[in-house]
Amino acid sequence: MEKMKNILYIIMFAAVSLTAASCDDRNMAPVSFADVRVNVMIDGQPFPDNATVTLRAQHHSTTYSDVSRGGFARFSVPVGQYNISAFSRESADDEIIIYNGSASVVLTSGQENSVEVDLVVSRSSQLVIKELYVGGCQTDDGSGAFSNDKYVILYNNGDTEFDASDICFAFIAPENSNSTSRYLVNGELSYAAEGWIPAMYAIWWFETDVVIPPYSQIVVAIYGAVNHTGTYSNSVDLSKAEYYVMYDYEAGFNNANAYPAPSANIPSSHYLQSYLYVPPTSATARFAWPISNSGPGFFIINCPDIETETQNRSRYDYIYGSGRPTVMIPNDWVVDAVEVFRSDYDNNNKRFPSTMDAGFVYHRNQHGYTLYRNVDQASTEALPENEGKLVYGYSGGTTDIEPSCGTTDPSGIDAEASIANGAHIIYQDTNNSSNDFHLRAKASLRY
Repeated sequence: MEKMKNILYIIMFAAVSLTAASCDDRNMAPVSFADVRVNVMIDGQPFPDNATVTLRAQHHSTTYSDVSRGGFARFSVPVGQYNISAFSRESADDEIIIYNGSASVVLTSGQENSVEVDLVVSRSSQLVIKELYVGGCQTDDGSGAFSNDKYVILYNNGDTEFDASDICFAFIAPENSNSTSRYLVNGELSYAAEGWIPAMYAIWWFETDVVIPPYSQIVVAIYGAVNHTGTYSNSVDLSKAEYYVMYDYEAGFNNANAYPAPSANIPSSHYLQSYLYVPPTSATARFAWPISNSGPGFFIINCPDIETETQNRSRYDYIYGSGRPTVMIPNDWVVDAVEVFRSDYDNNNKRFPSTMDAGFVYHRNQHGYTLYRNVDQASTEALPENEGKLVYGYSGGTTDIEPSCGTTDPSGIDAEASIANGAHIIYQDTNNSSNDFHLRAKASLRY
């Protein structure tokens, strides 16, 4: 009798499970798909084969990639809004020539969608922005966030030393990716065809010779060249003697919260200087370089006399008003750039032309996340000195906690662990932040 009861219970449980499953199936909305043809063009003509074409959904991190054939690539993907990029590169005369293009499209079902992506030509640099940490972290007691611990890492991506003495640091207008841009006219950047980009507020530069050995880096503290971890355990230690620091009270950057006296470990020769060409609004104003903690457009330039250039009124553009000039930076001064979009916002706008950065990387602030460059897997694995030194199984991305904007390094190589193991890393540089960067869960200085 007991056996019959157990059998009956099992049958009833199975019936309920099947009913629940059937109800779930009925409640699931069918997914509509759209066909799209992406035409890859250059100078009005189809680009030769083998451009990598990538579709990235605007509201989540799903991507679809293929290689163009006959000047186009076809996709069948769920309907919705997508950012499309196309990329190719070739070597010529010891240079890496890069072809980049991007477009946005809303894909609908019931017809074949067609979109053109026009490629532009640029060249990659030996010096790259390896990491940009600007978002801050949570305080230990959970009461809020701390963000006066920003830094950037520059990396020599080549096998010869790099003289970075004339490298300068800037951010593009407007400060935030979701801010209204007076340079955006009918969906186009007004300066894109004029050969310059606008730098806001001030530009920082080194005061001493700076030489970076092959496959090596330098750390530049943007705010607070001290050890922040004593007060905020989720923060970083920016007090090391080899670090550089943006610290110039005489220039008008005198906000003590952002610029406490640098650690005594750091020599004054490692202090960067600046010129504040947007003056304080009052005699008591306390300024910090207002780089966005959520969606900056950050870039580095090479200019041997930037102090003179930032004070040259003929370089000023006054589209934001007479009290807020931007400095017009010629495109050929720009060494590297990263376009950062604020996560969970639909109104992000591009600020860099495609020749500098054809894409973007999403960022979420206040959680200790950092923007970190992906590894060029093929080039790194090809270095003979890396045999047995590369560490795989990288799990430092944010895909598990940030479905709307999270990303990881598709190479699978743990760059920091590999470097600690004696490997040389070559980072990916396609002049497209959608391909080159990911949102990392923890700052590399906390590795």
